[in-house]
Amino acid sequence: MTRHRAKPRTHVYIDGFNLYYGCFKHPRPAHWVKYKWLDLERMCDLLLPKNQVVAIKYYTADVVNLPPDNRQSIRQQAYLAALSTLPRVQIVKGHFLGPMVKHMQRCDEDGNPLGEVVPVLRMEEKGSDVNLAVDLLYDCVRNLYDCAVIISNDSDLVRGIRIVRQEYRKPIGIVNPHRGRPSRELSGLADFRRKLGETLLSSSQLPLEVQAGTGVMRRPVEWA
Repeated sequence: MTRHRAKPRTHVYIDGFNLYYGCFKHPRPAHWVKYKWLDLERMCDLLLPKNQVVAIKYYTADVVNLPPDNRQSIRQQAYLAALSTLPRVQIVKGHFLGPMVKHMQRCDEDGNPLGEVVPVLRMEEKGSDVNLAVDLLYDCVRNLYDCAVIISNDSDLVRGIRIVRQEYRKPIGIVNPHRGRPSRELSGLADFRRKLGETLLSSSQLPLEVQAGTGVMRRPVEWA
């Protein structure tokens, strides 16, 4: 009789803004905007078919509208409400500092400096990397997972990952949302790596309308 090996209990930790900027900003194709209505449970199950994904933690912060777009917060809140209907997803929030004006180098579309410094209105998100690292360690100490997967390219997570791997002997998977810019520090610690491609994202979409409590959340028209 052949014994089937149990799938490892897996927690997935998603840096929401790292995922957003890695998948939906240049150099990604503009048409990828239609994949923002992501079903995180479906995505993780497809990404990790040999794992039992038991929990998904999504780290983000409430955005503040910046001109000329006055609908950023409306789109985000609709998406977070839709995500809240997924039983394995937990939303963990940090916060933003700002808005503030910073002087930065103007660049072309490829990131090449143009020799001009201009004022830029910016927000700075705080807390996601710290919250993610703390949860990664706390869940490990409580033995809530056999394997952890981190969707981020933030090298600030290196120390927490190193402790989980070296002290607790738990494997870590790294998913870099960015195209062609992997963190050397993270890659060097990964037991395995995965990529987020267009086929995966297109196969991981929420229904256009999601019943959330007494209301219905619809995919924002800007994401069509």
